[in-house]
Amino acid sequence: MKMKMTDLPGVGKKLSFINAENQMMAMIIHHSGKRELYFFEDADDDEAVFTFNLSSEETKQMGAQFLNTTLDTVMNEKLERLQLLRKQVIVEWVEIKRQPQFTGKTYSKFEKLLPDGVTVVGLFHDDDFDVSPSGDLTLQKGNTIMVVGKKEPIEQFLKICESEDH
Repeated sequence: MKMKMTDLPGVGKKLSFINAENQMMAMIIHHSGKRELYFFEDADDDEAVFTFNLSSEETKQMGAQFLNTTLDTVMNEKLERLQLLRKQVIVEWVEIKRQPQFTGKTYSKFEKLLPDGVTVVGLFHDDDFDVSPSGDLTLQKGNTIMVVGKKEPIEQFLKICESEDH
């Protein structure tokens, strides 16, 4: 099989595949992630016999099939749940810069400021990531707090981070 890659300025890339029977498939990969497949009866033809559009996710699923990595039902269900979770849950990183409500406070006092529905995943400090910070750990400028939650509680938390009178 012959393969050729061409840059398409402002669009993305074009991959052309020519098989042993001189049939060609061209794939346009847009910067947006969209894929377009064009099938030609002969590599020298100017007009495609058939076209097919795919999203980035559909392309990954199709590629998995080409690689013969058929996913079993359980794995598909897990992937679907993970995709649903990604749509509902927000992960946010907040660097402690000038928030007097956090700087110099212990982690246990900081936890009391968290709205219901916001959970701390961990704390980055001194090039370390602490998954379960101890209550007496003192928060310092430059620490980064990683939290997870649904949209509304995370928005409440971000408002607390922006205010200076807590």
